[in-house]
Amino acid sequence: MEKKDIIEFFDRCAPTWDTEMIKNDEIIDKILDNAEIQESQHILDVACGTGVLFDYYLDRNVASVTGIDISPEMAKIAQRKYADNPKVTVICGDVEEAAFSQKFDRIVVYNAFPHFPYPKRLIKLLAHLLKEGGRMTIAHGMSRAAIDNHHSSSASKVSNGLMPADQLKKLFDAHFDVEIMISNDQMYQVSGVKRDLLSHSHSGITHSHGTLIHTHSHGDEVHSHTPDQNATPIDELLTLMKYLVSHNDAHAQEVADLAQELKTAGKDMAYDEIMDAVADFDMVNAKLAAILETLSVEEFWIK
Repeated sequence: MEKKDIIEFFDRCAPTWDTEMIKNDEIIDKILDNAEIQESQHILDVACGTGVLFDYYLDRNVASVTGIDISPEMAKIAQRKYADNPKVTVICGDVEEAAFSQKFDRIVVYNAFPHFPYPKRLIKLLAHLLKEGGRMTIAHGMSRAAIDNHHSSSASKVSNGLMPADQLKKLFDAHFDVEIMISNDQMYQVSGVKRDLLSHSHSGITHSHGTLIHTHSHGDEVHSHTPDQNATPIDELLTLMKYLVSHNDAHAQEVADLAQELKTAGKDMAYDEIMDAVADFDMVNAKLAAILETLSVEEFWIK
C-alpha cells in the first residue's frame, strides 16, 4: 500500500464524501463517550477527512480540535467548512511526518485505521503526541466485517483490512492501558489511556548468575544465582526464568530513570525511543511471567 495511492483515492472521493457518508448519531455518541471526549479538552482527529466528527466534538464544548488529513482535497473541504470557527485547525499532511506545537488530551482515528500502512508505527507515534494520562481511540461506525466488505472492491488497493480488535489491543498494550475493546455488528472500537512508565519504582540490585556475571554499582541489595551442579536443564531453566522475571523490572526502571536525564537535557526523541523500548521490555517480561506460571504447575517439567 503506497501513500501516493491513498492520497489519489481520497482526493477522488472528496467531492461526494459528505453526501454519501452514512452516519449513525447513536453509535458516534457511544464511541465518543467511550473515548471520554469532554469539555475543555484538546482533540487531535487523525485522518479527519472532511471533518465528519468536528460538530460532535464542538457539541461537547472541547477547547480545540486539530484535524489532519493526507488528502489535500479532503482537507480543503474541512478547512472551508470550519474556516470561521476559531476552535478548529485543519492540517493537510501526513501525521507520521507532521510537527505539532502541542500535545493532546484525546486522539481519535475514526473510519480510517485500515488505510495506514504501518499500524504499529502509527500507534507508537500517536502515543508520543498524547499528554500523560491522555486517551487514544481507534474506531469505526460499523462492524469489522462490514468495513472489510466495503473496502474489498474499489478501496482494496488502499486498505490493509481491519485487524481483529484483540490484535489491535496487543499493539496498544505497549503504550496504553486498554479499557475499551468492542467489535460487534454495530461498531468497532479500541481505546486506552497512555501509560505512565515511571509510575512504579524498584530498588537497584546486584546480580551474579552461573559463570556470567552482571553487576550494578548503584543498589543496596545483593543477589547471587549460582547453578546447582546436580540440577537438570529444566530445573535450571525454571530457576533462570524466575530470576529474570523477579529482577528485570528493576533494570528496566533504572534505564527509565536514567533516560529522564536525556529528557532534562532536551533530548526528547531519544527519551521517547528509550521509553518505548522499556514498554516493549515490560511486555516481554509479562509474557515470561505467564509462561513461568504455566510451567511451574506442570509437575513433569521439574521431575
